[in-house]
Amino acid sequence: MLVLLIASRVLAQSKASNAASRDPRWAAISKIFGQDGELHDQYFRINLPRSDLSVRIGGDKLETPFELTSYVGFVPVGTTDVLAMGEIVLRDDEVDSVMSELRRQTISTPALHNHLLQESPRIMFIHVMTRGAAESVATKLRAAFMKSATPLTAAPDAPSTVDWSSVDAILGKHAEAKGHTAEYEFPRREPITVGGVAVKSSGLLETASEVVFQQFGNGRFACGGELFVAPSEIDVVARTLEEHGLHVTAIHNHMVDQTPLMYWMHWYGTGDASTMARGVAAALEHMNSARKATND
Repeated sequence: MLVLLIASRVLAQSKASNAASRDPRWAAISKIFGQDGELHDQYFRINLPRSDLSVRIGGDKLETPFELTSYVGFVPVGTTDVLAMGEIVLRDDEVDSVMSELRRQTISTPALHNHLLQESPRIMFIHVMTRGAAESVATKLRAAFMKSATPLTAAPDAPSTVDWSSVDAILGKHAEAKGHTAEYEFPRREPITVGGVAVKSSGLLETASEVVFQQFGNGRFACGGELFVAPSEIDVVARTLEEHGLHVTAIHNHMVDQTPLMYWMHWYGTGDASTMARGVAAALEHMNSARKATND
């Protein structure tokens, strides 16, 4: 009976996955953006890495997967519509033209802010949110991206070249690794709604905490990301990061129509990867989140 139960669940999950992959909304969005995108948990995502940028903090050059990838996540609503939410990575001199186009396209911009400090060139992040028919939403978003130098054709991901086992031993298995970078995801435990739509705490939608590491060489790494924190968690999480040499660079909202009220906390540090991973783990102890990264 147990074997039959497991087999039936696997079959049901497979059917649900196949149905999601055939959803015409994702085909329409893929066509407009000219890429296959990602599909997971019935959510769809388009990634637009800023591979045209060369960003440095001091003498360290950040790879594109380290805080420099624009994205839009799409949640199916009803049978034809989507809720789209994402983040556009921009040089500061691109902000005005993109913001103007977003306004023209009636796309909500709930946040504009930094993630890093002392980077060159200066990088800003516009968060976007809109809802409607999939093709219309994707067309409007693409028009906004075209007001920047964002490459609309993504280059293939560089294969991973780093052994992340020492960090995995502390934080759990990384969600993905590219080049000299690895990313870890930590979902929240409480229910979340955005724009009145129930959504999962997911790295694909960036409704989960994300931690990224980059290897520089000679035993030096960078660590940054965003922790998805409740108001009551802000002070203790910020203090814990600082106590471990991870310097908080921004605390802000990404969305304004979200329940419960949540904030995102960004930080940056350099040094030994395992030491910084233990700092992140200590901060997670004060949050209503998974204590180990998920990789499903």
